[in-house]
Amino acid sequence: MKRAADAKIAHYFAGMPIRLHFKSDLHLARKMFHVITGLLIVYFYLAGTSRGTAVLILGSILGLDLLMEASRLKNPSFNEKFMKYCGSIMRVHEMDRFSSVPYYAFSSLIAIGIFPKPIAILAILYLSCGDPIASSAGILYGHRGPRFSNGKTLIGTTAGVLACALMTFFYLKSLNISSDSTVLVASVIGGLAGGLAELLPFEIDDNFTIPIISGFIVWLAFLILGI
Repeated sequence: MKRAADAKIAHYFAGMPIRLHFKSDLHLARKMFHVITGLLIVYFYLAGTSRGTAVLILGSILGLDLLMEASRLKNPSFNEKFMKYCGSIMRVHEMDRFSSVPYYAFSSLIAIGIFPKPIAILAILYLSCGDPIASSAGILYGHRGPRFSNGKTLIGTTAGVLACALMTFFYLKSLNISSDSTVLVASVIGGLAGGLAELLPFEIDDNFTIPIISGFIVWLAFLILGI
């Protein structure tokens, strides 16, 4: 039924020079937007932007996006124009509901606002890079392995765990703040936290849950490991 409803929405825009994607599509433009957005946040935060300034900037972006999202959902004409220019990075179901952007901005804001900088950086990297890698692997190769009840695949989840573990390892090595054995343990925990967060049974957008849940787990692990 949901697929049929999404198809009906997609048909509404069939005459426009865009193609609205389903969640099962590879959708590289969206994934590149996802990655670049997160990497830009990480870059500016690492480049010396203070926590307060980063929170203020992300809060402003979030406020403007919420205003735009609410406006387009209330105004069909504006929504049609919005989809014409931004439809290439949006999914079918987002035509008549909020996109993932406010969830992404809000979770990044919370991560920076409450976590120590290294934890916030990793949490955002898990979202911006780990999640698209897991999604891509699941879409391309997920049919070769089992699928979980929420639709995620073992192959996609495994790819996400490995990606998050590698990001944790190389980031911690660059900080040179702990022994190799501790970094390895932290990397395994980070990989599991970042890669498995999307499997938890929460009816909330992954763009919000992944950095928040994984951030708290990694923060606790770092405290235990003395990092």
